[in-house]
Amino acid sequence: MQDCSCGVARADNSDTCPVSLSQPMIQEALPDLSSKSEKNSTAKRNNDGARDLGQDTNGPSRLIEFPGATRAMPEWRKQLSQRVREVQERKAREAAEELAAAQEAGLVSCALPSGQLELVPDLEQPMMNPIVSKALERIDRARRVDHFTSAGPGVATAPVLDTDIEELTSPNRDDGQALSSRPKLTVVAPDALVAATIDMTIEQTETNPANEVAFESSAAEVQSRKPMRVISNDDVALSYLETCLSVPALSSDTRDDIPSLTRRFCGGVIDLILIALMVSPAVAAVYLSGGKWTDPRVIEIMSGVTVITMFAYLTISIALTGRTVAMRMFSLRTIDLRTGLIPTGGQSIKRAIGFVFSLAFLGLGLGYALIDPDQRTVYDRLSNTIVVRA
Repeated sequence: MQDCSCGVARADNSDTCPVSLSQPMIQEALPDLSSKSEKNSTAKRNNDGARDLGQDTNGPSRLIEFPGATRAMPEWRKQLSQRVREVQERKAREAAEELAAAQEAGLVSCALPSGQLELVPDLEQPMMNPIVSKALERIDRARRVDHFTSAGPGVATAPVLDTDIEELTSPNRDDGQALSSRPKLTVVAPDALVAATIDMTIEQTETNPANEVAFESSAAEVQSRKPMRVISNDDVALSYLETCLSVPALSSDTRDDIPSLTRRFCGGVIDLILIALMVSPAVAAVYLSGGKWTDPRVIEIMSGVTVITMFAYLTISIALTGRTVAMRMFSLRTIDLRTGLIPTGGQSIKRAIGFVFSLAFLGLGLGYALIDPDQRTVYDRLSNTIVVRA
């Protein structure tokens, strides 16, 4: 046996190499092996990619499907590629324009080698999907430098999409000129105020006594105009009340109208006799019933009847007409010391209570008139009234 140049021993003395004889057989078997290896490697890569991305092979795939060797390119990928090419072309044109402007301005030397920009050939593609175009616009806006400039930390500013809005938000030049043309205010220190003394001469004039008298009379007339107290609808009673209310106010000579104490005493005695006559029916009832005057119950009943009768007689007489029956006989009248009119209901009640207590204390209230300059009793002072001649 002889060794061949390839290292394989030849059984016979032939000149042909056994390796060269086996090459056609190897070439026929190689295509099948290469195709099988390619398929196995492709399947392995797909499985590795799905495992890395955490894709569940049992559920539906959520990955973006890319076109394979035998699959056509999807529409959205064509539109995305077209948009990318347009952006690259625009950036290339802008770079070329900036370089040309810099060379004209002398900022960049013309001798420097400029990089050759290769433009992607523009292929005819259909209209882009609006969703893809919006996504690309957002990416383009995010890449702008002015989008990241903000007024302060943590403040997000929305990008301006319309030039009209920018014109509206931009400050007006005329407004700026108007603001700059406004005059500036200067602060002036206040001057010290000097207190000036002013001599005021007041001319004092003497008042006329006649004017004072007229003023007093007019004030008395105003005070005398008070609403009348109407008690019944009888015309005679109303006319009588009008005459009673027409009593003039107190004048300076009121002391001359004060009656004597004798007349008032006689009038008081007659009033007591009239009250006794009013109480006589109760006295007759006691006699007819066989009651004894020493009985405390009889004394209490008769005292109560007498007090009630006296109080009612004095209050009603003074409140309605300003005088009792005895005062009418002696031309006496009770009036209000302030207004000169007949006393009110409250004044009449106070006067009657004072008269009853004066009799209860042995006439001490009546004796006060002896020392009073106006001959007023205690109940006159209490009710602010006075007895005058009618």
